[in-house]
Amino acid sequence: MYTLLHLAMLTGTVLLLARFLPGVRIKSTSTAIVVAVVFSLLNFFIGWLIKAVLGVALFLPAILTLGLAWLAIPFLANTALLWLTDKALDAFELRDGRTLLLGATAITLANFLFHLILAR
Repeated sequence: MYTLLHLAMLTGTVLLLARFLPGVRIKSTSTAIVVAVVFSLLNFFIGWLIKAVLGVALFLPAILTLGLAWLAIPFLANTALLWLTDKALDAFELRDGRTLLLGATAITLANFLFHLILAR
């Protein structure tokens, strides 16, 4: 049930991004579902590796910022995963870096709110 709710949230986020960001292009609503599934699969299979590498790379900055640098890890991981999703699917297009960063920000915030709501 949790996975289906998370996929629905990701699908909704992708649909909103395509609606309000001119740099995001999807061919249809079913493409948004495919984007959510591919993004989730990439997160499951290689997301842990990206987060581990970022954790090691941000170790010293995290110490210097009293742990605040750890907050950047989900955003950076989502940026990499969204970029990989864009490259893997022809029906999904992010036109520039600005759109990639805005999309990763939206997905990171949506994930944060999703986990916050389900934690109650």
